[in-house]
Amino acid sequence: MTRLLYIGGYGHSGSTLLECLIASSPAVLACGEVASCVRERDSKQKRCTCGHKAGHCPVWSFFYSETSRTVSGDHIALLLALMQRVDGRYAALIDSSKTAWGSITAPFRLKRKFGRDFILLHLTREPAAVCWSVLKQKNRRAYRGELTHYTLRCSWIVLGWSIANFSCDLFGMLYPQQYVRLRYEDLARSPTEILGKLFARLMPDVQWDSEEVAGDNRHQLYGNKVRHRAIGIEDVKEDIKWKAEMPPEYSRIVQPLSYLLRLRYGYS
Repeated sequence: MTRLLYIGGYGHSGSTLLECLIASSPAVLACGEVASCVRERDSKQKRCTCGHKAGHCPVWSFFYSETSRTVSGDHIALLLALMQRVDGRYAALIDSSKTAWGSITAPFRLKRKFGRDFILLHLTREPAAVCWSVLKQKNRRAYRGELTHYTLRCSWIVLGWSIANFSCDLFGMLYPQQYVRLRYEDLARSPTEILGKLFARLMPDVQWDSEEVAGDNRHQLYGNKVRHRAIGIEDVKEDIKWKAEMPPEYSRIVQPLSYLLRLRYGYS
């Protein structure tokens, strides 16, 4: 039976890195942000990480055919269809849709549908790093003269970060046997150790090898652009540029707003 590994938490926390590292095992199928495939149904020409356009991808092509109308607009229905297509061929399928805003309740709904075959991987990252990553991606520059604008932006991002992580925490309290929490920082600093423990707990029958190279098991249509690269353990480096780039005024906004969860996750 194929298990569903759902990466929860807020965006810009390293979910694409985690997904690619787990998918270094050929026993795992990486499908990227599945929820985005539903929202962007007209993306038939989008290129999958396997190299094919979505309409010709061996995993996603069915979704863009006439026979897939029953799954259009429904995240859970699409996951069910994917699981049925690959069941028995892989030990696990990864969905990195996360739990921000529109997907806050996703882990609970998926738990009801998939039962014991569902696992929530709760990925956290220092909120200041997340905040700066979001602002940079939107091509906004940090000028002190725009502090009022960035106060609102930072506050909104921290709110989303807090809600996304609280949703995962709540799931973990209710279903501890189907929940794993890990920090991006620990993954980036000790990827071999973290991945070894993760496989031992979630897929004990799958032997994970840090030098193993994935084959045709990555079919990520949506996610960080790094998904198009081959990522090995030797390529993993912690992104700490935000510490030098992020103006201290913004850090002073983020830290008090995220204080309680920062303590919970070990961010001093």
